Amino acid sequence: MEYLTGSGHETRPPIDGGIIQAPASDREAICMLLDPQIYQDSCEVAKKMIADGDGEEIVPSKGIKKILPAPISARRWLSLASPERNGDDDYFSSDLTDEQLIKTFGSLPARTPLCILLSGSDEYMPTTIDKARLLSRWMEIVKKGKGKVDEKHSEVIEGASHTLDENPSVVVEQLVTRVLGFLNALPGHPNL
Repeated sequence: MEYLTGSGHETRPPIDGGIIQAPASDREAICMLLDPQIYQDSCEVAKKMIADGDGEEIVPSKGIKKILPAPISARRWLSLASPERNGDDDYFSSDLTDEQLIKTFGSLPARTPLCILLSGSDEYMPTTIDKARLLSRWMEIVKKGKGKVDEKHSEVIEGASHTLDENPSVVVEQLVTRVLGFLNALPGHPNL
C-alpha cells in the first residue's frame, strides 16, 4: 500500500500487480494486546516528544516491549498506533472512514490490479471484526476510485493465521491457489 499510494508513489516504477496477504491493523492489534493504560500513556509520551521536536527519538520501552521488542521512534509509534486514527501507516484498521480509505485503497493506480487475502483466524485481528464485510468494503473503495481489484481471487482464507505458521497444508494450499490464480490472470504473465 505504501509503495502504491504513499508519499512519492507517482515517481516509483509501475508494478504489474499487488497482493496484500494478512492485512491487519497495527493499532487494533496493539490495543488488543497491550494494557489500555500503557497504550494511552505511550501515545501521550510520543505526542509530547513530537511536540518537543524529539519525534525521531526512541519512545521509552516500559510496557510496550511486551509486544514490540525493538526500539521505536515517537513518530513511528504514532504512525502505527495513533489513537486519533490518523497514523501514516494505518491502512488496515476496520474503523477508518470512507474518506480515509479513499486516500489509500481508493487511490490505487488503475494499471495495478490488487488481490486481497485476509487470514480468517488472524491472531492480530480482533475477533469482533467481520472480515468478509471488511474485505467487501475495501474492494468497493478500490472500485470507486477506479482501481482494479481481483474479485475472483481476493478472499478471507478460513483457518489461516497471520503468518500461516503451523497451519494445515489445506489452508496454505487455499492461499497458494488464490495467489497463483491472481498471477496467472495478469496480462502477459505465463501460467505458473
